[in-house]
Amino acid sequence: MWEEKRIGIVREVTSSTVTVIIDPEITALSRKIGARMYHIGQIGTYVLIPVGQLLVLGIVSEFKKGDVYEGEKVVQRFLMSVTLIGTLKKGKFESGVSVLPTADMVVYLLEDKDLKAAFSTYQKFNFSVGQLSLFENERAFLDPNKFFGKHLAVLGSSGAGKSCTVASLLQKVTSLPDTNIVILDIHNEYKSAFPEGCQHFDIAALELPYWLMNFDEMVELFVDPRDENKTTIVSSLQDLIFAGKKGKNPRLASVITVDSPVFFDINETRARMQFLDSEKITGGSTGTKEGPHYGKFTRFLMRLNSMINDPRYAFMFKPRVCTDSESAKGLLTMIFGLDGKSKVTIMDMSGIPFDVVNTIVGLVARIAFDFNFWNPNRRDLPILLVFEEAHNYLSTNSRGSTAARLTVERIAKEGRKYGVSCMIVSQRPAEISETILSQCNNFVVMRLLNPVDQNYIRRLVPETFSGLENVISTLRQGEAIIVGDSAPMPMRIQIDIPDPLPASSDIFFYDKWKQKGAATNADDVMERWWNQHRA
Repeated sequence: MWEEKRIGIVREVTSSTVTVIIDPEITALSRKIGARMYHIGQIGTYVLIPVGQLLVLGIVSEFKKGDVYEGEKVVQRFLMSVTLIGTLKKGKFESGVSVLPTADMVVYLLEDKDLKAAFSTYQKFNFSVGQLSLFENERAFLDPNKFFGKHLAVLGSSGAGKSCTVASLLQKVTSLPDTNIVILDIHNEYKSAFPEGCQHFDIAALELPYWLMNFDEMVELFVDPRDENKTTIVSSLQDLIFAGKKGKNPRLASVITVDSPVFFDINETRARMQFLDSEKITGGSTGTKEGPHYGKFTRFLMRLNSMINDPRYAFMFKPRVCTDSESAKGLLTMIFGLDGKSKVTIMDMSGIPFDVVNTIVGLVARIAFDFNFWNPNRRDLPILLVFEEAHNYLSTNSRGSTAARLTVERIAKEGRKYGVSCMIVSQRPAEISETILSQCNNFVVMRLLNPVDQNYIRRLVPETFSGLENVISTLRQGEAIIVGDSAPMPMRIQIDIPDPLPASSDIFFYDKWKQKGAATNADDVMERWWNQHRA
């Protein structure tokens, strides 16, 4: 039985790879075993190398023809590079290789039944995300605890199927009784994918009051970093906000800090800053003179007034419900589904100004982290935060707000201790903070066409990914390579199609242009635009 699976012998060995010489009698690079046809040397397929009582498992990373010495002759033979990824011991798979093969050891094809043995430990979770691309009717099983609990990145070019993949992965856990997921949805794609057990909030209609921000977030939002009076503004603002919070919350006055998420009146703070900005002092023979802060807050006040009076920021500065500190309890109960009414919370940010997206992402992420930081039952409330289009606000190259990036970097480094995990979704991984992606223990890598992004992935993922990175530009739509702690080995998988689908399908320009479609009424469009009402 083993002889019909033999394909060659080991020629060279390094600490993590071996080079295999394919047997000379193998001219057709396929082998039929039973009713199944196996391809020899296909990138991403697996081989076995017996080492004593162990079976070392490797993944094919390169296949070529090369010169080989046979006695005094030089002949052309097929050569195969194999990355060693794990060991089968008594039918159980273990990641990593403790005993390396040596030269001249025999190399065998890996059969479907061998693959089942490798997956046996993972099948107990009954969590499968799709079908193995190179094996017929073989499902890919993962450890869901490590998959969702150890930070996850879903990366792929536009059109690779990221939104469908994210929806498919999350739909597999929404049937569980106590799932808790918060999706920060930039383009309002996911509402249709979760018709049940989900709550959808249009942030432009939902209230996320300004007083939930900590002081650093307020400074970043309110104060122009180029203002020559920035130091004076920040110092005065800190004193006034602290005083305002103490004055509005006498029960908590002895414990409140400037960062406490309690109510204060922004209009009272603004009025006090306006007074200081125009204050004149009477004294001495000179009559009146300008106060110490005269004219120093003018630029700040213009910026603050603009935000407070802008209807696009009404969800933050004109709360109707969240008008006292007690209202935060109901708001957070709703956002995190603590009333048992939902398992997925979708924060639709498609209707808010782009320049405040960064602040809102940072605020929601920090609230989730701080909530579980102070939650004595945090182990019973693990929260998965899904950051869609993450390159828009988690970039180190951003010239604007850094609130989101700094908050998510902290969650990436410390979040798992407090039951908060991240799913980073992006089409431009090279633009995302390396601190964040380096903390991801699992990667779902879809088709990536940009060479810069491809090179970035090569640097980030483990050595066991070697070879597979060369096929990421040729992956089909919805196909991914999954590598990380949750997988028994790097796997090429066709992800299951979500049901129902997210609202992310492409518009087929040519097909639409070929046929007469529904007429667009400019009156209707302009009315929606003016009233900020999307279909």
